[in-house]
Amino acid sequence: MFTEALLASLLSICALRAGETDVVDVPLSLWTSTQWPSGTVFGLNYGLSLGDYDRDGWVDVFNSNTGKLYRNLQGNDWSLAGDLAPKLAPGIRYGAAFGDFDGNGYPDLATEPRKSSAGQGDLTLLENSDGTVAGFRNVAPNGWRLDVLPFDCLTETNNWADVDGDGWVDLFMPTYGAGQGSTGNWLLKNRGPVTPNGKCAFTDVSVAAGIKNVPGADRPEGAQFVDFDQDGDLDLYCNQVLYQNVSTLGKPHFRALSKDESGILAFGTLDEGAACCDYDMDGDVDLLVAWTAPPWATIYENRGDGTFLEDTTLVDEPEFFGLGMGLEDWDLDGDMDWTTSGTFRRNRRIEDGARHYTIATTNLVPGWIGGGLPSWFDWDFDGDLDCAYGHYAAQARMFRNDLYDANTPAIDRRYVRVRPLRPSAQLPLGLDNEFGATIEIELVQGGDGARRVKFTQTGSGYLNQNEYALNFGLPKTPADLVFNVIVDFPVSSGRGIWRVDERVNPALGGIHLATLVNREIQVLRDGRARIDGVEYPPLAGVSPTLADTAGGLALAAPGAALVAPVATPFADAWAVLGLSTAGASAPVVLRQIDLDGALDAPVGCDGSPANVVVWDVTDPAQPQSQAAHRLALSTDPRNHRSRLRTNLVLQPGREYRVAARLTTYRASPVQASRSVGGLTVLGSALVQSSSACGASEIASAPLDAGVLYLSARHGR
Repeated sequence: MFTEALLASLLSICALRAGETDVVDVPLSLWTSTQWPSGTVFGLNYGLSLGDYDRDGWVDVFNSNTGKLYRNLQGNDWSLAGDLAPKLAPGIRYGAAFGDFDGNGYPDLATEPRKSSAGQGDLTLLENSDGTVAGFRNVAPNGWRLDVLPFDCLTETNNWADVDGDGWVDLFMPTYGAGQGSTGNWLLKNRGPVTPNGKCAFTDVSVAAGIKNVPGADRPEGAQFVDFDQDGDLDLYCNQVLYQNVSTLGKPHFRALSKDESGILAFGTLDEGAACCDYDMDGDVDLLVAWTAPPWATIYENRGDGTFLEDTTLVDEPEFFGLGMGLEDWDLDGDMDWTTSGTFRRNRRIEDGARHYTIATTNLVPGWIGGGLPSWFDWDFDGDLDCAYGHYAAQARMFRNDLYDANTPAIDRRYVRVRPLRPSAQLPLGLDNEFGATIEIELVQGGDGARRVKFTQTGSGYLNQNEYALNFGLPKTPADLVFNVIVDFPVSSGRGIWRVDERVNPALGGIHLATLVNREIQVLRDGRARIDGVEYPPLAGVSPTLADTAGGLALAAPGAALVAPVATPFADAWAVLGLSTAGASAPVVLRQIDLDGALDAPVGCDGSPANVVVWDVTDPAQPQSQAAHRLALSTDPRNHRSRLRTNLVLQPGREYRVAARLTTYRASPVQASRSVGGLTVLGSALVQSSSACGASEIASAPLDAGVLYLSARHGR
């Protein structure tokens, strides 16, 4: 009789022999060791969670189904650290999520309970006190730690995130509704160390926060927090609904958008996995969903304003493929690939510029990868992304990524890692708690026309959790690639954007890949950066906070769907934003321009083609424009809103016009104070000029004080 180990070994040999003649897309192979000859390290599972439970710098694995915790032996092997099952609530547990809710540096665990009978389905909240198995304890049953214990639950894909900007990560549990035999979604607000002995406590705010299951929605499966509308806070996708974050500091609150308002049209259709990424590499975060009925595998393309365009034509063989999904750049070319059940799909964005997913070939045995719940991480720190491959209700296996090996020269390892960190008085290195932080690698030299944007997360598709730090695939040429690192940390609504970039810390600009020894770059919310073991302080007097001019451009709201931009009423149209720095005591920097509509081609001005120009019109009879204030930029024609990163310095005591040449446009009403941070919005206009030097038309245009055609994010 064949044992499973022997059968797996024979299958592996067959697969490897096939690989000798067949070139495959997916660079994964079965990892084995003397202790794990069949690669089934993690046992019978539903989903796997990745986190560094002992804070030794190596990513470990937790199997919630069995309660077993596996320790990464520095990328060489695995050991069973211990069995947490005796500490877990009885019943089935689909998965779990690591998140350091008490800020002690050791990630805690929240399970995803599944009742099988009455009296089961309770949340387990394991507090990790010291990075040992003995140091885990379940605090959920203690009323002084958790005022309402989620029970009788059928839960999927937990998420940790600081949704209200108070500095403490909260717990969201996507849970079936009453009509599906359960309790509905839960949001447990972390109140911080409020107990007499300084322990963190949680309060159920599910109803008040507005995240309960919307009537008519099907069961929640995949869920994810990310800043869809790029206003600085974390929105939520769950149970076919986009929940827009409108929290104030310390008070979580969301509003559910209808399908007409969000563009997510398959309301009421069950998914078996949902996750987000910038699939088309245009700088905003899109939503990818695996439905169990038509429209099947669907991409909801973010139009840049937090609303979505449904596209069902971009995925080969989109029919329902079973449970599970995950997103990661497993071939490290820079775009995000898509894994669904036992099928790998390759993103063609970098290969040939197409918005399309094609079926990828692999040598992995089909029996290993059905019902796939992949969790991705660089387990051995060689630069490529390995996979702890969960298999729904079956054996999980460890797959090694073979892109790089010990003989690969450092310069040929085309990647960089970024780890956003929350500062901590107790832990100078910082905390892995900036879930939802958005990171961009901006290519300065060697650009390929694509934006590389990722975000940190706990829910990674369906019952899985990827590594916290983010790996970015980079172009193969030039050898000495030069790039900038930009990190947007989440805040509560109305507090602008919290951006740490090369203006806040010059060390984050002009980084040379060829000179990096340690490929992990650490960026802290307070502006510090660590590169190659050296900590660089931020510049004095430069704040990470970026304010919106007059509240920024409009977002969708319940009962107020956004209309699409329309063609300009005449050719050579320029949208103009009037600004005054009369109230500023120091220069004001426009760090980003937000624009509704599409930019027209640049036109000449003194030999300098431009389609975005800043004019100093303090003396309207003699408008002035510096060369640094004339930009030739581009926008994606599929997007309704574009965000253009800039570095435009406005001097105090002046009056300016920011002008953008457009083919389509959309007006937003002024929504907030027109004076913020020393900058006052005077209004907007739409004017005609055939030249980028058409200063007289722009300077003399009458401004409408109640309208914005574009806005700016500004700071010092």
